Amino acid sequence: MAIKTFAAIEVGSSHLAMKVYEISKKLGFRELDHVRYAISLGVDTYSRGMIGYEKVNEVCEVLKRFRFKMEEYQVDDYMAVGGSALREAKNSDLIIDQIFVKTGLRVNIISNAQQRFFIFKSVAYKMKNFEQLIHEGAAIIDLGAGSLQVSLFEEGMLSFSQNIKLGSLRIRELLAELEGHTTNFVNVMEDYIGNDMRTLRRLRLKDHKISHMIVVGEEFSSIINYVSMTKNREFLTGEQYNKIYAKILKSTPVEIADKYGIPYELASVMVPSGIIYKKLLDFTTVEKLWEPQADMCDGLAVDYSERVEKFVLSHDFERDILNCVSNMTKKFESSEEHIDNVEMLAMKLFDGMKKISGLNSRHRLLLRLAARMHDCGKYVNMAESIRASYELIRLTEIIGLSETEKEMVAHIVLYNSSAQIPEIGEDVRSMKKEDFIAVIKMAAMLRLCNGMDRSHKQKIENIRISIKDQELRITADTIYDLTLEQGTVKARAQMFEQIFGLVPVLRQKRNV
Repeated sequence: MAIKTFAAIEVGSSHLAMKVYEISKKLGFRELDHVRYAISLGVDTYSRGMIGYEKVNEVCEVLKRFRFKMEEYQVDDYMAVGGSALREAKNSDLIIDQIFVKTGLRVNIISNAQQRFFIFKSVAYKMKNFEQLIHEGAAIIDLGAGSLQVSLFEEGMLSFSQNIKLGSLRIRELLAELEGHTTNFVNVMEDYIGNDMRTLRRLRLKDHKISHMIVVGEEFSSIINYVSMTKNREFLTGEQYNKIYAKILKSTPVEIADKYGIPYELASVMVPSGIIYKKLLDFTTVEKLWEPQADMCDGLAVDYSERVEKFVLSHDFERDILNCVSNMTKKFESSEEHIDNVEMLAMKLFDGMKKISGLNSRHRLLLRLAARMHDCGKYVNMAESIRASYELIRLTEIIGLSETEKEMVAHIVLYNSSAQIPEIGEDVRSMKKEDFIAVIKMAAMLRLCNGMDRSHKQKIENIRISIKDQELRITADTIYDLTLEQGTVKARAQMFEQIFGLVPVLRQKRNV
């Protein structure tokens, strides 16, 4: 049984962390070592917009030590990521370059959607009762230094995920100058936090039953492990949390740090964090707040195990992505019958061309998402619906997709309206050449399938794909007249032929 050694590194807003794991397909992963170093990169980013070079040098020195430890364990592979502090810093590219030059480590700055998705994976792996909780109704509350992510699971699937720039460290830095101008700084923080939280309740939470909060973050971990004084380290009831919250509000950061043995930097953000948890508790039907003992490094290890060792999590995250997107299309009142039909046709076409398209299973998901979202722009502008759909996709956070993948989906939809093969422009510079080629192929597929439901009457119930004599033969099962659809496919055949070297032909097999 092959066992690999893997290192996961997080360059976070308040700390640097590395975990070393043993990973195998059969056994999953086992943690061998964990090192952590406190450093407030977020203080610079959230207050000044960039990270000072004294801290950059400090980061490099710590990462050098991480590198030595990786060599001690003879690590086979690693992944190093940076979150919001690096992502929002104006000098992020220079910092990444300095880290590589001085340490040899490549740090990838990931989007918020990717960052939260790794956390989802770590929670799903670490919590043995995860499936039970999300079937009963659960929200994953991922409170970081820079932002808050609220993700709701209903009936076992992700329903929505919303990001708000209410990170505990960000709040502390933004309001720091006001602290000396009031005798009740807690009220100032409650007012600042309360506006966004009320909006979240009105737009997202008010019609949902949430029985459980799965709370990710150092602040809640400290509350349940050090402040609560309870033997149970898995969860707090709402009543228990309210009592703890009252104690926190009466204490200064120095008092919290001294009394509970918590580092001052962490103690200093306990109050804004506590207010956020309290608001969420008051706005929902939550009965228990769970501490999953999961973090970013664990999520990176799970993701690596899935990609490289083909380790399979019991939870289906692809279904979550699709469910979230379906909820988005309902919000924009897309025609469900039409997008369901186009999605079905697109998947049949993709699978029928699998051996000749050069596309993979990830591309299949991106095409499926494009099929589901291609019509959402009509809610904004019927005359410019494709452009509106493109912009909506680009502006929507899709948990589980990288920024490049989201751009690919947006461009599949955009090029679906094009009669000519598009050229690489400024708007696709984030894509590699192979990504752009894949987008063109999928756009041609979507364009063809969209044409097969040109009437929006879902005349075609099923299709079969065959290839013969340079023809892509699409045989449709239907009793309806396909004159319009056959004409549309013929009109769209040229672009398809230029890309795949096959002429698409829509034929009819009448059901009896």
